[in-house]
Formats: sequence, C-alpha cells, structure tokens
Amino acid sequence: MLRTMKELTALVQQVSKEPQESQLLRAYETVRDITYGDIGSRDPFDVLAAKKGTCSGKHALLKLLLEKLGYDVQSWFAKHDFGKFPIASWPEALADFKDSDIPDYHDFLKVQIGDEWVTIDAVFDPSLASLGFPLLQWDGQTNMQLPIESSETFQAGGDMETHKKQLIGALTDEQQAKRKTFLSSLTAWLDENR
Repeated sequence: MLRTMKELTALVQQVSKEPQESQLLRAYETVRDITYGDIGSRDPFDVLAAKKGTCSGKHALLKLLLEKLGYDVQSWFAKHDFGKFPIASWPEALADFKDSDIPDYHDFLKVQIGDEWVTIDAVFDPSLASLGFPLLQWDGQTNMQLPIESSETFQAGGDMETHKKQLIGALTDEQQAKRKTFLSSLTAWLDENR
C-alpha cells in the first residue's frame, strides 16, 4: 500500500506540473491509457499497482486523482448489457456471449467544470481500438458520449464500491455467473490479442 500511495502522490505531482487548463485532460488521459482488463479488484491502488483495471477500478482511480487536484467528482452508473458490448467485430472466443442477456452496471464519472457537471469515461485504453473497441477521446471541457449503450443512468448512492456490490448482488445467480464468465473470457481474449 505504501508503494502505491507513493505512486499516487507522484502521479498527482506530475499532473500538477501541467498548466492549470490542461491538468484535467492530462489526468483523464493518464487513467484512460491504463490497460483495460479484470484484475479481480476495484480498488484504485490495486489498479495503479497492476496498471490494469475495469471501469470500476479505473474510474475509482480517476476520481481519487481528480479530487486530489481539487475537482468535485461524482460516481455514476449506466445499466447496460454485456451481450451488446461495443466490439465492432466480435471474436470467435466471445461469440457465445454476443446478444445474450448479461446485465451489468458500468461506472463513469461526472466532474464539475465551472457550473456544469460533465460526463467523462476512461474505461477503454487506446490500444483496444485495433480490436474493434471505440476510441475514447475527450476535449477536456464537454460531455463525452458513453462507450456503452445504456438503458438508464443514475448517480451512485454513497460509496461506489458498496453500491456496485449491491447492484451486482441483486442480479440472479445465473446472471452473476454469466457476467463473471464474460469478464474472465473477455480479459483472457484481450490479454492474448493486445
């Protein structure tokens, strides 16, 4: 933990050296560029240590970084279906999951810029574009479109980690098992094909 706290402090110092108008974008890009994949933890320090994480862990890290830079940040969820994950051409390794009902709750953030709460999403690293994932780019000022198709969005109540566990826990046992299998299969495919 001490090592990752030092890494976070160094990251905050590095981003703080940027001109004020580019700090927010630099923080976003730094976290976005962390490898997307399941490490079995949503803890921001685990993501920082592994240099890898899913939406929950990467956004927990981005929220922590932005708050250390003095920004107000909110955690939000978007209900979506992993069976409609934004892969342009689904690989054979994941074909069994395509168009099947796999509910999930995608994490994203809203950061206050002036009087506006602006949507940002740093889930997919740029290397995934070659595998058919959307390339996430942000101008540092305006709302981003979420990279997933959502049926509803809502702000996290209290601690994001606790709220996400409750949301996932409310899914049926079959849905939870399918979700876990999909994430494991997706991560294995990504690790093999990067």
